Amino acid sequence: MTHVIDTGGQDHRWLGNGYWKAQGARIVASRPAVDDQKARGSLQMTALRQLIDDRLAGTEPVYADIVFEDRYDLETGGIRLEIFHPGPAHTPGDSFVLLPAKGVVFTGDIVYVERILGVSEQSSIKEWPSTFEAVERTGAGHVVPGHGHATTMARARADTYDYLVNLRDRIAEHIENGGDILGSVEVDQSAFVHLEQFDSLARRNAQTAFQQMEWD
Repeated sequence: MTHVIDTGGQDHRWLGNGYWKAQGARIVASRPAVDDQKARGSLQMTALRQLIDDRLAGTEPVYADIVFEDRYDLETGGIRLEIFHPGPAHTPGDSFVLLPAKGVVFTGDIVYVERILGVSEQSSIKEWPSTFEAVERTGAGHVVPGHGHATTMARARADTYDYLVNLRDRIAEHIENGGDILGSVEVDQSAFVHLEQFDSLARRNAQTAFQQMEWD
């Protein structure tokens, strides 16, 4: 193992850094990802301690050795990787990794398929769609999403981009019509009811989107 790439600021995207660094790997992350990790790391560790107790022993926040702004190119083992941070998505520092010779893109949490994505406080309902478009412009034939099975770009667009744009448009219409945050949970997301965890996340996503868009 020569390098580990943190594709975002969620705990499962970076709290293994210490283990891999001890094996000699160099850690790569975007600057916004590192900033996010530093801002939320303590809370993430506290939540994990409550969840798994002493099984967290030995895990400590460790940050990237290689920090980039919007792109970092890496060659290891004869394989070229192009790492891009086009903008915020699920977290402020989300990045994707392109293997141009293979036509494969690892999207991190920029792409969800099969299950509904989560719009959280640290997400950006405004910029996430354009960040997805940067993934799409790679033309990769094989997409490895942050959640769900390996898929096509068309499926990634249907489950991620189309969901985000629908939510953003519906909330914008709701605000324009004088709606409030309580009513935001009723905006029409029925086209995506087939996605896993729809019932647990759709209404919460709508409220978060409303909070982010209310004063735009």
